[in-house]
Order: sequence, then C-alpha cells, then structure tokens
Amino acid sequence: MKTKLCFALFLVCTITFCQSASEILKKVQHKFNSINNFTADFTQNYFNAQGQNAGKMEGKFSYKRKNKFIVDLKNQFIVSDGQTIWNNDSRFNRVVISKLNDDPTSFSLERFIFEYPPQCKITAAKDENYLKQNVIELTPKEQNMQFKSAKIWIDSDGMIDKMEIIDAGGMRYAFQFTEIKINQDLPDSKFSFSPAKGTKIIDLR
Repeated sequence: MKTKLCFALFLVCTITFCQSASEILKKVQHKFNSINNFTADFTQNYFNAQGQNAGKMEGKFSYKRKNKFIVDLKNQFIVSDGQTIWNNDSRFNRVVISKLNDDPTSFSLERFIFEYPPQCKITAAKDENYLKQNVIELTPKEQNMQFKSAKIWIDSDGMIDKMEIIDAGGMRYAFQFTEIKINQDLPDSKFSFSPAKGTKIIDLR
C-alpha cells in the first residue's frame, strides 16, 4: 500500500510539473500578445563548448511586435524591421544585410516564444538563484534546428528576464535584461537602417 501511495504521489507531482511548464509558456505568450513593445538594458555573456567564458557585451535592446528589434552595442548596431536585418559594424565600416528567416543568429524573441515551442519538448526547470521566477527549457525534437537547448527565465508578470541558448556548436549565450520599460514611443521608422555614405555593404538577400 505504501509503495502504491508513493507511486501515486510521484505521478501527480510529475503531471503537475509538466502542466506548469505549459502554463508558464502560455503566460509569457499572453504577455507578449498584450504589449506592443519594450526597451531594456542587456548583458550578454557567451561561453565556449568547454564552458570557458569567451566574452561579454553590454548594450541597449528594443523590441516591437512582429519581429522588429534593435541591438545597440558599443561598436555594433543590429536592426530588424521584421523581414530584413541590418548588421552595422563601425569597426569595419561595414553593413551586412540579410533576411530575418535566413539568419539563424538573429535575436528574435518571438521565435523562442511562439515559433519554436511546438517543435520542442518543453519542461519546467529550477534555478536556486532565481527562486521567484519560473524557468522553462526548450529542447528541439529534431536535430535540424539551430540550437540544442534554450532556457527562459520569466518573472511574475510573464516578462522575460533572462535567456540562455546553446547553439548547434555547443556555444552558450546568456542574455540578462534589466530596466525593462513596456510600451514606449517606438515608431516603425526606428526599426529600419540607412547605411551612411561610404559604408561597405554586403547584401545577402
């Protein structure tokens, strides 16, 4: 009887855990459907396949619905209007232009919130350093995707606070958002880019 009871409790806990992962995902999806845009400061740390720190970047991030985003770094300015990405590198006076769907490195939040989950196994995770936040992990069902796993930290309001992505080569990218401000004045014109005269343009479209 005791063994059966323990098994039943284990089964209930497992089902609840799985359901919570699905509910967490629905919560962040609802949040992103309810807002028009947001801005934030962000920090990106990246690590090689051996887990060694390979660098750090800090900058500003702006997001608007329908895959519009801006990543503003010290020497790099990346803009998406939802279809095209302009990657401007001031160090080389160069702009690389590509289609959003053809660029697996593009930082599209909507892909991880809406597009990728149906193609992934979704589980709830824990982080002792972020006990007040929910964490979900996406693991692709097929090996043809551009990442091995992605973890998303979600606050009590359903907003993304942090992401960790392990790409197909084993590199791990950790993004941390701070000073998040929702529904700012961000016209569509802000999510476009016109290269300065004399800039080297590499058009991959």
